[in-house]
Amino acid sequence: MKYSITIVWSFRNRYEILKKSILTAHSTCPLYVNFCLVDAASDEITIRKLRIFCNTIKGRKIRICESAYRSTVSEAWNLGIMLSDTRYIVIASSDVEFVNNNWFKGIVKMIIKGYEYVLVENHAVFMIDKKIIPQIGWFDERYALGPHFDTDYMIKGSEGKVELINIENNGSYIHGDTEAMTIARKKGEVIDRLPMYENTNDIIFKQKWQTTWPGWENRIHPPTHISQVKRLSKEIDPHPYYSSKYEKMYKNYLHRKIIKIIDRGYTRASRKLLK
Repeated sequence: MKYSITIVWSFRNRYEILKKSILTAHSTCPLYVNFCLVDAASDEITIRKLRIFCNTIKGRKIRICESAYRSTVSEAWNLGIMLSDTRYIVIASSDVEFVNNNWFKGIVKMIIKGYEYVLVENHAVFMIDKKIIPQIGWFDERYALGPHFDTDYMIKGSEGKVELINIENNGSYIHGDTEAMTIARKKGEVIDRLPMYENTNDIIFKQKWQTTWPGWENRIHPPTHISQVKRLSKEIDPHPYYSSKYEKMYKNYLHRKIIKIIDRGYTRASRKLLK
């Protein structure tokens, strides 16, 4: 069975690494899956080489979005969602190398089971169903270049009762820095890589969520569930037109979702009465 899926990559230069990710995705998922590449101010040579390369891939719908502005990852992911005309969005890090098709089979299996937000081990490869956007919002564009926008979305997902699951990688893709690169990124800025050495996003996270989390300095993972935090500020909708569009598209789904949640509440209440 075919599913309406687009894979989105955000990238800044590093052409050879991105090329390997695209090639390995192409060889491990069906041709009906679309590709969308969202640039963050790459140089002209990278964009030219990327367009020439993508034209060599036959039978695959590929969209490249150029940008003169260095967007944050949250902005790039949101743009990739809006540029994709499919219901399901798989977001992959630009340095992921796919090994076999188990990652794709795992995601499709979870879609069939009704999951709306699927991590394949972590946010290096994950899927969201567009129908959750009217429910929990977009990736928060207040975050700067750096971490925590992804765990923020997990908290919002749990807050909005989204069906989320984390499945095992099982060797279906390779992702991660060398030890030397990790050390370099912790010490200072590394060209074309997200920063890991400053705490701007720690501050933004703590302004939004009340938490006992000490911060990223010692590499302690931030909270990922609403039960671990308390909301301090409301969401800001950066794309109200598309939020409204998706709300209309998935109106019937949202109605069924509300009924399902209510039914669960009645069921729990009934069980308590029976005890």
